Amino acid sequence: MKLRYSILFLALLMATKPDLVAQTDSTRNNPKIYIAFLWHMHQPIYRPYENIVQTQQSGVYSFSLYDVHLSRTGPYTDWPKNAVQRGINAGMPHFGAQVSFSGSLIENLNNLQAAGIGFNNWKSHWNYIKNQNTQLGNPRMDMVGFGYHHPLMGLIDYQDIRKQIQLHKQIFAQHFTGNYSKGIFPPETAFSTRMIPALVDEGLEWVIIDNLHFERTAEGAPYADASGVPRPNKATVRNPNPGDWKQLNGLWAPTPVSIRWAHQPRWVSYTDPATGVTKKIIGVPASRYLGEEDGRGGFGALNYDYVMSQFEEYNTDPSRPILIVLHHDGDNYGGGSDGYYNSNFQNFVNWLQANPNRFECTTIQDYLQRFPPPQNDVIHVQDGSWLGAAGGDQVFRKWNGDPGTYPGASGPYSPDRNSWGIMTAAKNIVQTANQINPNHPGTLQGWHYYLNGQASDYWYWDGTEIWDSNPARAANQAVTNALPVAQGGPDLTAPSIYVPQRIPYNPGDIEWSSQGVRPSDFMVWTYVFDLSGLSSVQLKYRESQSDQVGNDNLTYLGGTGVGPWQSKPMTGVTIPSVTNPLPLYKAQEYSAMITGYTNKLLDYYVEATDQHGNLARSPIMHVWVGDGSGGSTANVTINPASPTVNSVITITAAHANAESLLHWGVNNWQRPIEDYRPAGTILHQGSNAVQSPPAGQDEQGRYYWQLGPFNSPGQAVSVLNFVFKLNNTQWDNNNGQDWNITIQPAQ
Repeated sequence: MKLRYSILFLALLMATKPDLVAQTDSTRNNPKIYIAFLWHMHQPIYRPYENIVQTQQSGVYSFSLYDVHLSRTGPYTDWPKNAVQRGINAGMPHFGAQVSFSGSLIENLNNLQAAGIGFNNWKSHWNYIKNQNTQLGNPRMDMVGFGYHHPLMGLIDYQDIRKQIQLHKQIFAQHFTGNYSKGIFPPETAFSTRMIPALVDEGLEWVIIDNLHFERTAEGAPYADASGVPRPNKATVRNPNPGDWKQLNGLWAPTPVSIRWAHQPRWVSYTDPATGVTKKIIGVPASRYLGEEDGRGGFGALNYDYVMSQFEEYNTDPSRPILIVLHHDGDNYGGGSDGYYNSNFQNFVNWLQANPNRFECTTIQDYLQRFPPPQNDVIHVQDGSWLGAAGGDQVFRKWNGDPGTYPGASGPYSPDRNSWGIMTAAKNIVQTANQINPNHPGTLQGWHYYLNGQASDYWYWDGTEIWDSNPARAANQAVTNALPVAQGGPDLTAPSIYVPQRIPYNPGDIEWSSQGVRPSDFMVWTYVFDLSGLSSVQLKYRESQSDQVGNDNLTYLGGTGVGPWQSKPMTGVTIPSVTNPLPLYKAQEYSAMITGYTNKLLDYYVEATDQHGNLARSPIMHVWVGDGSGGSTANVTINPASPTVNSVITITAAHANAESLLHWGVNNWQRPIEDYRPAGTILHQGSNAVQSPPAGQDEQGRYYWQLGPFNSPGQAVSVLNFVFKLNNTQWDNNNGQDWNITIQPAQ
């Protein structure tokens, strides 16, 4: 169930639409700009593993699952077909669209149809338009590759990605005619280069990537914290400055975008750290801010001509014209409305007919056949997802949330991390069964339930309904089936390791560590499990001789460009689950600190050995460790610099986010009286300090606080003391000095 767009757009997308502007003759003579659509359709298995009718009848949700689906009848049946047919009727040879359709949604619609609850003959519309071809013989409606259960592919491994795609291929072969797509839309546009070997080995040729994650790897990329995405770590900045940054007008775009470079498909690659073999795939950039705006209702909600005309002066290469991919949910908010697919889409077709030399709608497959990227144009992209998922940051925090207060938990608790711990244990048990007898019914059922447990919806809707318990429910079903098989033979399966995470993401650079001795220290954490028991879990790390990631950094063997691996034992802790049911098995959370480095590029990975000597190694991660100064004074401004008791003091922090708190007191950390506390201020347990949320964002997107005036007769103030609580695990205390602002008497 996906309802996220309404809140995001109502809050952020209130841009006025300027009048259309005339283009110069030279701009008019440029190549056409190409436009492609990708609509995402998905519903999960609401309770593992029941069909939609069983779950509705059980009453475990507070809303009607039937209504959720029936309210989306148009997007799930004929509206997308109707939209594409309009372009066909207009005689446009390459016109079409892309749609992602999850396997679980297909299951749900089939079950509803069988129960007589709508969706009669629903697949006929898709089979009709899917088999209408462009001039180049490609489907007008490309039903692109996908993971069956909508998994967060950036956080699962090679084998699981392949199995999710294989299941998706199977259900497509059963219900849709024609060949499987050559492209894939990763659920939530969540992409990591670690996914590439699995995608390539499944025969896929291109993958959709949110283009912010192109931009953030380029030198000179302009950042605005209002984007919701933390600034990139220097280790990910590996591409030259494209020099085509432009602030778009007429829509919400909090930072300049790369107009040409990040709107052209390019190759992306991944090198296997064990073998050194590199595989690559075409990364098709989806236009982050235009796609979000189009999701409000299509043509009209997004002022196509005014916004896209701003691209024309940069569109100068006829062999590689700009491609604007508008990607968003096709079944939610304005993007799933009748107007989007019908009247607004007809207006889009009319606009194309009026501007045949400026804009053209194309399928992605047609575009790539006409304008293939050069084989040597290989770039790096950072991890991340689309804007609709809490900004789409590099560590997938929407599915990897920081610990905090949670009902029933005895201390800081993250339902997201809890689920990964449960799934890591289930994975190892299912994999062990697969190693012993891959064709045993218990093994096959184990995979069936385990893969369902990876549905990203179960992580997305934290704290509501039964979502947080669904991974435990699926994992228990997987373990119950697979465990007897796993215990029936020799264990040759290595431990399972969750993708290593670090806190903070930018150690010593724009974030300050609250864990170690120095601001540049950082912690690596993960989940590790083996059915036979673990004998060792080690954090391996090494120094790079360069400040740029090169080939030597990509493999365990390395080379002259990197130093030897060093080891630290990782400490495992058991964090009790708060789920119903409780998990049968859960991995321990392992962590270790890397300390004492400044201005250094480091590689690291996690190595685990079980009681039988089976060894597993995680992917290699890369991090630039700063000098420890960037997380403090450089990011903070105070205005006025010399305040009086009558001043309103504005404190701005470039490294803060919407969840950051100002931790403050007066007169050497005395508690300020209530009159001085902004709205939303809370008392800090364990000290006299209070904590206040940001007052807002300035024109540059930086979060700020306003305190004062401090002129109440109830408390005289001579000093303002503060630090920042950036999030649940990261603080900035000005390198141990705090901020202590002298408050002058009234002038």
